[in-house]
Amino acid sequence: MTVTIAETEETGSANPLAEGPTGAVWSGDQLVGREKLWRVPFPPDVAAELVQAAGSAMSGGAGFEIGGAVPTGLSRARAFAAGLRHRLAGGPGFVVLTGFPVDRTDPREVEMAYWILGQLLGRPVSQSRKGDVLGRVEDRGADVSSPVQRGYESSAELPFHVDRTDVIGLLCVRPARSGGLSRLASSRYVHDVLADEHPELLAELCRPFPNDRRGEEQPGEAPWSGIPVFSETGGDFAARYVRRFIEGSQRHATAPRLTERQIAAMDALDRTLRRPGVALDMELRAGDLQLINNFHIFHARTAFTDGGGRGRLLLRLWLAFSGSPELPDDFASLYGATAAGSYRGGVWPTSVTPPGLGRPLTELR
Repeated sequence: MTVTIAETEETGSANPLAEGPTGAVWSGDQLVGREKLWRVPFPPDVAAELVQAAGSAMSGGAGFEIGGAVPTGLSRARAFAAGLRHRLAGGPGFVVLTGFPVDRTDPREVEMAYWILGQLLGRPVSQSRKGDVLGRVEDRGADVSSPVQRGYESSAELPFHVDRTDVIGLLCVRPARSGGLSRLASSRYVHDVLADEHPELLAELCRPFPNDRRGEEQPGEAPWSGIPVFSETGGDFAARYVRRFIEGSQRHATAPRLTERQIAAMDALDRTLRRPGVALDMELRAGDLQLINNFHIFHARTAFTDGGGRGRLLLRLWLAFSGSPELPDDFASLYGATAAGSYRGGVWPTSVTPPGLGRPLTELR
């Protein structure tokens, strides 16, 4: 099992992303105390360029529109975004940028600067049936035990899972009074641990599991999808795991019943994720922007509590991006397309077909 982190050679470049590791197979204890490998200061010149572009876009009446025009120029921000895509596609599969200018007097300017950076990284997708493309992750009293409630609108603990997109962006505007730690784990590392210790259960995890679509399917589609937890297609590795959704599929009579071996396989996966040293825990502070390759990183969150006044707030982007892996055909019902680097994923309003679905991202930019 390969668990070492190979670092890139020194290039002499001033780009702070040049120090990143070149593999997405890592354990949390390898990254503790090595924050320079994954926590990167947001360059002031890039921030200034994005804020200026945000002001110009807002004065011109621009909004958060999928497929909207990306501001021209932005040479510094474009070069920086290219480095971010390299890290997300390779290693370590995530990055935390510090010092994003969230203290602007106009919060709309913050949102627009973040949106423009997202457009440079990839192409946004809808995050819910409401069609929101810039989500607000905050406690709205959602009950995560409900099969139709979303976890990002609660303060509850969220176990390790994978979202329905290529890349997740989480910009911390306000942290919680206590709790709300972000937890990341390399899905390939977990896969390799299981290959060593429980190969028969890993084989089960590489076969389709029923996933509840939670009422987010389009008219005429089945209310569940069969998707493997781990897969490799054309040399591209991918992971998809939301245990709540798998167990929730059992409310549908047409979904296959979970077997004892499938349940044992999920139990082994969860035990591995809970093992000390596997995950990397971090606090997201105001101005931190966490970007995650969703198919290479499992993510979780501890429960949190807020005090009086305004509570914890993260702004979320879901992005399709050109460095995404090829997916098995099983993913088509949930993601809309499976080709590497194609426009796919998201949760869309009823009867909406995303423009550009399945086309290469390079053709849509």
